[in-house]
Amino acid sequence: MVLFFAAQPLFAAAPPDIVFPPAPDEPRLRFIRAIAGKNDLAGKSGTAWGKIWKTVTGAEQEGLALMRPYGLWVQGGRIFVADTEGASVVILDLDKKVVGRIGAGAQERLTSPISVAVDQSSRVFVTDSSVNLVKAYSPDGKILWQTGSLGTAGGEIKKPTGISIGHGGEVLVADTGNSRIVALSSDTGSFLMEFGKNGAGPGELSVPANLWVEPDGTVLVSDSILCRVQAFSPEGKPLFNFGECGNMAGYMARPRGVASDSEGNIYVVDALFNMVQIFNREGKLLLFFGGNGAGPASFQLPAGIFIDPSDRVYVSDSYNRRVQIFQYLKKK
Repeated sequence: MVLFFAAQPLFAAAPPDIVFPPAPDEPRLRFIRAIAGKNDLAGKSGTAWGKIWKTVTGAEQEGLALMRPYGLWVQGGRIFVADTEGASVVILDLDKKVVGRIGAGAQERLTSPISVAVDQSSRVFVTDSSVNLVKAYSPDGKILWQTGSLGTAGGEIKKPTGISIGHGGEVLVADTGNSRIVALSSDTGSFLMEFGKNGAGPGELSVPANLWVEPDGTVLVSDSILCRVQAFSPEGKPLFNFGECGNMAGYMARPRGVASDSEGNIYVVDALFNMVQIFNREGKLLLFFGGNGAGPASFQLPAGIFIDPSDRVYVSDSYNRRVQIFQYLKKK
């Protein structure tokens, strides 16, 4: 069989400068790059050819690392991505330009990882949702502990999703099936405390999806059914909430990842809108970016988000099988 392709550059040119909002307004966010695998880490331009080859043959692109990225965490020059379809945590090392995996071995195997968090000792904590477990790994990928049983009692977990590191080093888990947040010991996985209960009032949760812990210990929780973000103190006391269901900017439809930048702005990934919305702490919409598509700065079912101390914003673009990176630009 002879294959013919339309005349076009084999390798895509560097994308234009993409900012939000566009000119003439002052830009507040700039698209930096997208990473799907080893080729992108190495700075090669093989992605365009890989997409053509996969379309024609059905074969996976060489160097492609991500299958269905969901939650993510950044530590130093490494991006840890919970790859639900790939049944592992993929490590994209920006400095060494290599790809690693955790949870793919027989003894350490993951089934359906949703979210990942990494503590100061480089231990990796993962929610393995379909088997109702939270698992902890050493920096070299050895299993350290996993939570016990399915249930509703303290220390039991049902459908864990979001995960983060608390102000005191504890592991915070969105115990989605039980409509609560659970704190576990990072050393043993033993139950420490819980907060939140099923309901729609202050301090109550319906389907908590993802977590973010701010420098002062404030815990932000996105709730997929209530279409809102709720903030709790480190002790689990409700502080504030905002958001309501709707089908236009400023509302929420399917909120997933949540994070905040150095100025306290709160970013909410909306998987149905295929965009990220930025709110102030009173819930006023400041900016949104993204939109449905496969090009740079567009999304197809975005899920997780992480913001590093330099205000670089990392978003898992699930159906496009990549992580996209943006830079928040402070006002001059």
